[in-house]
Amino acid sequence: MKKLFAVIATIASLFVVSSAFAADIEIKDAWSKASLGQVRNGVAFLEVVNHGDADRVVGVRSDLAEKTELHTHIMANNVMKMRQVEGGIDVPMHGTVMFKPGSYHVMLMGLKKPLTEGEMINVTLEFEKAGDVPVMINVLGPLAKGPAGMGDMDHGEMNHGEMDHDKMDHKTN
Repeated sequence: MKKLFAVIATIASLFVVSSAFAADIEIKDAWSKASLGQVRNGVAFLEVVNHGDADRVVGVRSDLAEKTELHTHIMANNVMKMRQVEGGIDVPMHGTVMFKPGSYHVMLMGLKKPLTEGEMINVTLEFEKAGDVPVMINVLGPLAKGPAGMGDMDHGEMNHGEMDHDKMDHKTN
């Protein structure tokens, strides 16, 4: 019986530790663009704020699409290409990581339905220490550059009107 209580106590302490890490993670300004026409892919952007020890985003999942992945952009032979992130994305202790156009983002491939302006969609970020963190994402207009007041969420030198996530060079595992 003592062994059973020890096992239960161990499991309970792991839950408390995991909950403590999850409380350290804050997701801000999560947004996506509404689908245009029959677009089969979508993208989501957000800010991960870590109020605690270093952690790592190791995955993402959603029921909205056939495949949901962490992606980034790389420049190869003067062509901007999207690639799945291997091994996760480090979130520094007491630091912030921006998922923004031209950088890290959540890729929703094979959408089950178009994203509609004004709706809220759900994804779950998977952290190495914090565990699963649900995220509510606000779907903005199809030409949006980010939530109001988030001017730094633009593509910068990239012409976002020409960036079509359905036609970009995607490489996943």
